[in-house]
Amino acid sequence: MIKEKNNSNKYINLLKKVIKGRGKIKIDSRDITPGDIFIALKGPNGHGVNYIQDAIKRKASYIISDKKVKNINNNKIIFVDNCLRALKFLAKNKRSMYKGKVIGITGSVGKTSTKEQLSFFLNFKLKTNSSIKSYNNNLGVCLTLANLDLDSKVLIIEIGTNNFGEIKKLALLARPNIAIITNIGPTHLKNFKNLNNIIKEKSEIFNNKFNPNIKSIVIPYSIKDNSYIKKIIKKNKTLKVLTFGDSRKANVFSNKIIYSRNKIFIVKVNILDETLNYKISANGKHQVQNNLIVLSIFYLLKLNYNYVKNNATSLPELSGRGKFYKIKLRNKKFVLIDESYNSSPLSLKATIDYFNEFHLPRASRKFLIIGDMLELGAKSQNFHLEISKYLNPSNFYQILTCGNLVKILNKHFINENNFYYFKDINKLNNHFLKNIRNRDMVLVKCSNNTIVNKFVEKLKIKRIFS
Repeated sequence: MIKEKNNSNKYINLLKKVIKGRGKIKIDSRDITPGDIFIALKGPNGHGVNYIQDAIKRKASYIISDKKVKNINNNKIIFVDNCLRALKFLAKNKRSMYKGKVIGITGSVGKTSTKEQLSFFLNFKLKTNSSIKSYNNNLGVCLTLANLDLDSKVLIIEIGTNNFGEIKKLALLARPNIAIITNIGPTHLKNFKNLNNIIKEKSEIFNNKFNPNIKSIVIPYSIKDNSYIKKIIKKNKTLKVLTFGDSRKANVFSNKIIYSRNKIFIVKVNILDETLNYKISANGKHQVQNNLIVLSIFYLLKLNYNYVKNNATSLPELSGRGKFYKIKLRNKKFVLIDESYNSSPLSLKATIDYFNEFHLPRASRKFLIIGDMLELGAKSQNFHLEISKYLNPSNFYQILTCGNLVKILNKHFINENNFYYFKDINKLNNHFLKNIRNRDMVLVKCSNNTIVNKFVEKLKIKRIFS
């Protein structure tokens, strides 16, 4: 076990209880199921101690707290000097005890989609753990490691960043054996300023200065010649490098991606000297590209590709990442394609390309609703204006936009009869209700925590089924 400064027997006993117990460590009392452990962390909107009573009612096996609580006398409460430090202690020790493979995923977009897809396919052969939801910051990585099933064969862990130095800290904590960079694009530019800085930060995941466990990496072919990446690879003579992408020079590339129907793509993929032909269920070519990463991992783990080929049409959809919902609103039934979890120049273009190709049922119409892309830094307006280069209004019945940043598009499309900009969500909602009709298709793309995201959440309440 790793020795911590000021370590106490309480931490050791806590670790034993976590390993022995069947429950998970939870930080939200509403998520507690019988047997779970509730850790009362201090958050931006309050302290977890205020929810200890709720966790006890939900039959948590233990409560971890660094603050005394009045009017609660329960022998299940374990007091520690600092809850976050205790969680990190658990995370470090569970990682040190783990004998399976750890796969770390970072990238500008597609981390969660890739993680879920990889977990889906690996579980057909190997018992696989993966990150909770999209938890990829310091707290999220600690939670994932602390909840790690030591009997599993593979752990897939998301590692995110929005500022310099974060990846190296998380790489040192998670110590992945295999590292993946999904792609590089303009995100979090307020801090990173440019793409080269993003590449430098992301590539720290396989820098053996911070991650001595690294053995293999899977990266886009487009960044393989980056000077910083080449420098890291040169220092680690035993590092195995696999590249993927559209280029035929990549180790893993797609020869053919053809949209068929009902979200099914026909693909032909080359993996080094082998060619695979199969069908896959996906919400766009960008999600098919994620499958190249999956096949790369199968190659590295020496697993049979048939586990991918035979199950690729059964991939589950992810909420906020292209999931389809059937909505009934004021006696009108239509389909909502929810892409509201996040948006960036890369993912927005990929989503629009996908919707352009989408075959509509007879008498259906396409509505495209676009909200703001967040965290793009000083050039945010430029990135929003660039949407106009690949957005063709003639491909849609109506394009509806709402948000402070997408307002700039209104000037470009002001003469288009089917392009609309709304200052607030109420006006968007009123227009939508007046114009939507049976059998229409509605795709919504925006960043989380935008007003359009809230609009989508209200729409989903009206769903018939997903």
